[in-house]
Amino acid sequence: MLTKTISKTDPVPLYSQLARLIEDEISCGKLAPGDALPTERELCEAYEVSRVTVREAIAVLKRKELVETRRGSGNYVTKHETVNRDLLGVHNFDLQIEASGHTNQLNLLEFEEDAQSRYVAEVLGVPADTSFIKVVRLRSADDIPLFIETIYLSRSRFSGLVADDFLSTKLFSKKLLEEYKTEISEITLMLDPVLLRENEAAVLHVSELPAAGLLNERISFDTHNNPVVFSQWLFSRHRCRHLLKIKAK
Repeated sequence: MLTKTISKTDPVPLYSQLARLIEDEISCGKLAPGDALPTERELCEAYEVSRVTVREAIAVLKRKELVETRRGSGNYVTKHETVNRDLLGVHNFDLQIEASGHTNQLNLLEFEEDAQSRYVAEVLGVPADTSFIKVVRLRSADDIPLFIETIYLSRSRFSGLVADDFLSTKLFSKKLLEEYKTEISEITLMLDPVLLRENEAAVLHVSELPAAGLLNERISFDTHNNPVVFSQWLFSRHRCRHLLKIKAK
């Protein structure tokens, strides 16, 4: 049985307290993926709440994709396999995803040919009024949202790129190399904890706010050490584990 208690004098609804209690048990690992939750009857008796309260709590957890109901069996902690990302591994994350036994998917959300951003211009070392090609894509693993990717490229340098060029990461990389003679040789990566905006949470299938996220900002350099691509990868806290393997010598 769950170890914490709920308070009937607390202004927070009982179902919300119970849902948070169960979520905490999942987050700390006391309830592991695939584990069965206590039955409705057990929860009712343990916390002196009604079946309606228990069912509302379970509904909250199901909306957050933390719990699933198996017909005739009960409620279980959802098995969402975490995708491991080696920050010092190959820069092509698709290869890491596939090598670990997952499938990867891509959905193009936005394509803009005349975007402007003073921040991006400063990062890439170009004039503030530079026009950029801006691309927003949803990257998924096993058909479950993994991160939102936003890409900026100089429109003058990469004129001719169209939305269809971004429907595949392999196609995009191939076009940069073959048509624009641009080979990525180095990437600088910066990580920042953030709170997801409402629209970002919706895309990533995060239903409860506030919600934590991790923003990865990447500057890609060509073989002449010129910054050519700026991208932002926005992860929710649920799907990806970011690993940094450091050798002692």
